[in-house]
This record gives sequence, structure tokens and C-alpha cells, in this order.
Amino acid sequence: MDLAQAKVLITGGSSGIGKETARMLIQKGAKVVICARHEAKLQSAAKEIGAIPIRADIQNENEVVDLVNKANKEMGGYNVLINNAAYGYFAKLTEVDLSRLNDLIATNITGTILVARESAKIFTDQKYGNIINIGSTAGKKGFAGGTPYAASKFAVNALTECWRSELRSFNVRVMQVNPSEVITNFADTAGHGQVDNPSKLRPEDIAHTIASLLEMHDRGFITDTTVWATNPQ
Repeated sequence: MDLAQAKVLITGGSSGIGKETARMLIQKGAKVVICARHEAKLQSAAKEIGAIPIRADIQNENEVVDLVNKANKEMGGYNVLINNAAYGYFAKLTEVDLSRLNDLIATNITGTILVARESAKIFTDQKYGNIINIGSTAGKKGFAGGTPYAASKFAVNALTECWRSELRSFNVRVMQVNPSEVITNFADTAGHGQVDNPSKLRPEDIAHTIASLLEMHDRGFITDTTVWATNPQ
């Protein structure tokens, strides 16, 4: 697609991958709405990069309905969803906390479904749209201590495949990006440290991938792509 014609909603857009993707798409001529739960951080990010801010908690169905309708109205149309909002919670099976697990599922799975559901209503009606789900290498291979987070990202794989089957006949491209470790505040919020060094991925690397997927001519699309650091230390 021509990114100058892109009208994009990015969930979890106030920091990390979401923010850098919004920045890059705006630089390429797209209109971009970013959403997040924390108003002050959202407003600050939007002002910095030139995005349209709409506060919403994607766990809340009514807020999601309002979010998508407002995004459509604010941009004068809508044709790209980047389902990025998610967070990490890691625990061994015998130590999984049900409350934290349910909250993770509500954001990483249920919220992802809700935003896509409302977006797909618009995309199927207009017979055009793009959905990019942000997965993870954790959704490709399980690991010790990964039960909550890996399960949520394996679920994203399933969602992507289901939606691709349902929406392809409506000229809606459904794609997925699977980053490996990216230097953001993800590790801190997940409760474990992260060693920063120049060899590891940065949010702009994933933003570049997302922009490239969208820029392919609409007659084709890349279904799934994984991004690894070349030489992580």
C-alpha cells in the first residue's frame, strides 16, 4: 500500500515498538492514532511524534468500541490496525498466580480480539484493510518459566491464522511480526532485568519491518515474519 494513504491505529502506542512504529509511519506520510491506558504518557508521546492520541483500555469492551469509532472519525477513514498492546508475565507452572494470569490474558488475548473485531467490521464493509498482530518468538517455542506469556503469544499465532482465513476474501491482509528480544521497558514491567548492548534489537528495527510489510503492493502480503538480532551478546 501507499503509506501516504495509510490511516493507522496502533494499540500500546505510547512507548517501545508501538511508539517507534507510529513515528516511522508518520514520517512516511501516514495518519496515525495511538492508544494506551495512561493519559499523561499517551499525550506526551503523541505530541513528540505527531500522532493522534485516544486513551483506551483494550480490556474494556465499551472503550474498544469507542476507540475504533473515534479513530475512524479522527482520521477520516481507517485501513490499518497494528495490534501491539501486550505485556509480559513469566512464572514457573507451580508458581502461576491466577490473578496475574487472568490480567495478562485480558490484555494479550482478549484485548487483541476486541480491537480486531471492531476493526474488521469496518474493513470488511469497505472491502479493504490490513491487520498486523505483534507476536513473539516466545509464541514459536516454549521455555521454562514462560507459561503465561508464551501461552498468550501462541494464542496470537492462532488468532492470526483464523482471521487470515476469514478476512482474505474481503481484501483484508492479516500479518504477524514475531520479534525476539527488543530493548524496551518490557523487561522491567515483566519483573526481570535486561542487559542492553549495541548488538540487540531496538524498537525501530521492528518498526522498519512493519512498514515494509505494509508497503508491499496490495496484491500480495507476507503472512508471518520473525526478527532476530544478528549477533546478540
